[in-house]
Amino acid sequence: MVRSNQILAVSGDPSKLERARDRLEQRGYSLEIVDSANQCIRRFQAEGADLVIGLLPLRDGGGADLLRGLREVDPRVHVVVIGHDHQIRTAAEAFQLDAFEYVEDADRDMFDLLAAVGSALGSRRGDVQLRYLKQREATGSSWASLVGTSKEMRDVVDLLRRVSERTTRGSPPTILIRGETGTGKGLVAKCLHYNGPRRNHTFVELNCAAIPVTLLESELFGVERGAFTDARSSRAGLFETAHLGTLFLDEIGNMPWDLQAKLLTAIEEKRIRRLGGRQAMQVDAQIVTATHLDLTERVKSNAFRADLYHRLNVVSVTLPPLRRRGQDKLLLARTFIESMCREYGLPLRQLTPEAEEYIVEYAWPGNVRELRNQIERIVLLGNDDYIDRDHFDRSSMPPPSVPPASHRPRTSSSPGFSLTIPEEGIGLEEVERELIKRALQRFEGNVSKAARYLKVSRQTLMYRIKKHDLG
Repeated sequence: MVRSNQILAVSGDPSKLERARDRLEQRGYSLEIVDSANQCIRRFQAEGADLVIGLLPLRDGGGADLLRGLREVDPRVHVVVIGHDHQIRTAAEAFQLDAFEYVEDADRDMFDLLAAVGSALGSRRGDVQLRYLKQREATGSSWASLVGTSKEMRDVVDLLRRVSERTTRGSPPTILIRGETGTGKGLVAKCLHYNGPRRNHTFVELNCAAIPVTLLESELFGVERGAFTDARSSRAGLFETAHLGTLFLDEIGNMPWDLQAKLLTAIEEKRIRRLGGRQAMQVDAQIVTATHLDLTERVKSNAFRADLYHRLNVVSVTLPPLRRRGQDKLLLARTFIESMCREYGLPLRQLTPEAEEYIVEYAWPGNVRELRNQIERIVLLGNDDYIDRDHFDRSSMPPPSVPPASHRPRTSSSPGFSLTIPEEGIGLEEVERELIKRALQRFEGNVSKAARYLKVSRQTLMYRIKKHDLG
């Protein structure tokens, strides 16, 4: 097993690294020195290392051979190059070969070498954390996470899987995901990335409606130092960050008109220029966009460029709203319950038949997001072993539609039912018992429907059913 801060060094003259060994070990690093490039590569392949230092020149081969050989073993290896030889003459040539850092002369300034080693090891730890976070995000982004058996949803998944399988080589097409708010457009974008050929590279997401117009351009394309008053340093944009990966532009319909032309150029030419920059740079990113707006209507009203719309609409899918997905509602609810009970370390809850009936019948105007949020609230705050109809937030239900006054039935101030009271009188308990009995008969024993009919909670009705021995 590789110890923490384990450094492997190679030099044609190992004695030149002895001074570096003393300084590095004082800082808690462990340094192993070998005297040939081949031995270094074999040692790295067998036991690994947190960092490799190459002091040029080497006895066998050149610095470029060493870097290429190490990268064949592990493309993520961090290498600090010291000095020069016939293959690497300058820092620029070292960086072109993916060296992490270059030190011209470690003997002349040991501080440069110690700083380079510290930076490389710190970056490697950051890479490990980043890989963990990417793996965690990718775990929930398999095609199986797009739960549902409805035809509309299956058609969407089948189309996207086919596109993903057919674009393993070459440049992928732009993909436009349409759908109402809360239907899962962001999850679909992640599935496209983590199940495609770019899965090992960066997934970058930007909500175009959440960034102020004045900042959106610099966020996308980056900025050079001095481009405007507050630009005190150069900064890469999201196009650069997503190089070789995926750039997901959510709510693309809200992008300002002036910026749409620049976006179109970047997508078509695969080149971008930072704000205040003079040099254009090549970027290769898969572009996935999403919107809940009708882009064809936006084009007609001159709020969205027709040429950009046609460029984004190469492959287009529309996610169905939850109200049209039938039994998918129950599949999603059970999936959310299981995952959230596991996440919060709680016993698994079960849905009652009344809750299942409510989930299927309710229109869910907030779509999958609303269902997920409701389930999370119930699981987190509830104490029962089951999830019933009354656990769902009634405030989320849309108000009942009210017909126009001309179509409303006439009502009187008297109750809407007849009640005959015997001359000798009747006890209130008997009236309540008979009323509950008739309500249960009316709804064939469905307690939730009877409770709504009597305008009481289900728990209240259950209590009174037991009280009157009607169970």
